[in-house]
Amino acid sequence: MNFSFDASLAENYKSNSQKIRVMSETWVSKNIFCPVCGNPHISNLDNNMPVADLQCDNCGEIYELKSKQGKIGNKINDGAYATML
Repeated sequence: MNFSFDASLAENYKSNSQKIRVMSETWVSKNIFCPVCGNPHISNLDNNMPVADLQCDNCGEIYELKSKQGKIGNKINDGAYATML
């Protein structure tokens, strides 16, 4: 498992939010397995989907990757739970 982000992916972005989005989504798709079925590969989905960043190639489970600058509190804002339902 690679524990580093590929910073070259973010070279064309100015916004820190966009930089971390592209680096973290790529890292997860290459290094994390599906927690539901154990499949070793999770794929990136198209950008700007309401509550979907990644999907398991085997079972189809959908994941949304969240990031936050600073300390993580008790709530995850804009989790879009209602949209997901």
